[in-house]
Amino acid sequence: MLNVANRIIKMSGKEGWRIKAAIVLSVFEGIFIAAPLGLIYYGILIILESNATPAASVRIGIIMLMLVLFRAFFKFLIDKLQGGMAYELFASERLKLGEHLKRLPMGYFSEGNIGNITSVITTDIVFAEQWGMHAVATVISSYVGIAINILLMLFIDWRVSLILTLILIVSSITLKQFNRASKKESKIRQDGFAQLTKAIIEYVKGIGVIKSFNVQREGDSDINHAFDTFKAISIRVEKGLSGLYRSYMYWFALGVACIIATAVYDYNAEHIQLAWCILILLFSMQFFASFKALGSMATLLRVMEAGLDRYDAIIAVEEIDADGKAIVLDNFDIVFDHVSFAYDQTDVIHDVSFEIPARCMTALVGKSGSGKSTITNLIARFWDVQQGAITIGGVNIKEMTVESLLENISMVFQNVYLFNDSILENVRFGRPEATKDEIIEVCKKARCHEFIMALENGYDTIVNESGASLSGGEKQRIAIARAMLKDAPIILLDEATANIDPDNEQIIQEAINALVQNKTLVLIAHKLSTIRNADQIIVMEEGRIIQQGNHKQLIESDGLYLEFWKRRTKATSWKIS
Repeated sequence: MLNVANRIIKMSGKEGWRIKAAIVLSVFEGIFIAAPLGLIYYGILIILESNATPAASVRIGIIMLMLVLFRAFFKFLIDKLQGGMAYELFASERLKLGEHLKRLPMGYFSEGNIGNITSVITTDIVFAEQWGMHAVATVISSYVGIAINILLMLFIDWRVSLILTLILIVSSITLKQFNRASKKESKIRQDGFAQLTKAIIEYVKGIGVIKSFNVQREGDSDINHAFDTFKAISIRVEKGLSGLYRSYMYWFALGVACIIATAVYDYNAEHIQLAWCILILLFSMQFFASFKALGSMATLLRVMEAGLDRYDAIIAVEEIDADGKAIVLDNFDIVFDHVSFAYDQTDVIHDVSFEIPARCMTALVGKSGSGKSTITNLIARFWDVQQGAITIGGVNIKEMTVESLLENISMVFQNVYLFNDSILENVRFGRPEATKDEIIEVCKKARCHEFIMALENGYDTIVNESGASLSGGEKQRIAIARAMLKDAPIILLDEATANIDPDNEQIIQEAINALVQNKTLVLIAHKLSTIRNADQIIVMEEGRIIQQGNHKQLIESDGLYLEFWKRRTKATSWKIS
């Protein structure tokens, strides 16, 4: 139990002194919790000796009030030190986790970890945030209370103190077994919850497909199975722990009975006064209160520990730029030098070498799965190459931090993601310090100002999650405006007009032309008409470069590009000139 408290203290960093100071104050609070026992003993004694006078009653009342006030004062100081600290601590940890996730390879997010990450953020951290400081305070005050009770009973009657100590030792053994089982079962339960979260995310993301193919029953069956599995895990955990917890509590019932019997025996044997005997009998049920509190906290602490373990496991994942440096680039040519790359064990790029000149347009062409998108992902260092090197301006991108690399890159892809926020803030995401006037200016260049102003709330219109309330063309233009606002020297563009209707295609093409002026442009081409003026065209097949040149050179030689062009001209009834 102290392990969890110690972990939270370590997480607190320089603010850990507040918890340590609260621990010291808990000792004083514990003293003032126990002090009324002595006052009660004095009251019983004067009653038995017929010395209970009004003056004595007033004296007892004043002292009792002072003890209560002192206890309240120390409790106030403890709460002042710890109150709100959990929210400050875990707010910082969320930001730390967010920064860490930005530096993880994309492969980590595609290995079934999304449910785990979501569960950690939405459940584990929230649970620790709500109960962390309470757990620390309960554990510390309980141990302080146990020590005070043993010392107090040692002063009153060493036999009762011995029984108290023996019961605490035996119950500690049971509690240790309970904690061991609880830790194991809590991990299973939290892992099960992560799997349930993953199933829910998949169900929600795939609800459109489920509806369109009218397979609600199959979809419902999968999500119901996930719930049933988690239900079975939860029931098994509770059944497995309930027996140990009952055994733990039975020891205290036995201890109370032994203490009562011993107190009565000692009084009859004239080992203790009647006042002490009455005091022991009155508070026999309270002697184990502190240790019972530890038992009631055991499951909560184990769940918290399992959550912290899962959080630490994510934090422990090695960052992709762990050895990177903040490097300022002054040239933006991109060179692939014998690059090979594989997703897990599947080879995607095979010994690829080429150069993308600065301030030139380079188009990537090829069939689906040929490696075009992988090339752009490797430039942005979403993944790291297994062999070879990628340099920008002569600098190996593995030597750079994620920030210093990505501050030079803007990306616009087919599947635009917009945040559940205003249009203004979605565009401002490209450069957070931008003014509204600057945002309006780039929106005009991106050809989206007019449709934004036609909305009821203009730039303050809230976009539904992922931009569901906007058309595909509107989302593309907002994404282009966002990239224009960033004004990065390198643009990675997955043909933005691929899935756009003809009415919007010309508008978006004009916006793209404004975006890429004087930039190093890498374009994944789906429509050959958009790349006729490219400085170079790279044709890929099965992860290899099979052709390279400009449009004129490629259609004058046999190869895959000419086949693509013939299909395109045949489809449009155009002739090759």
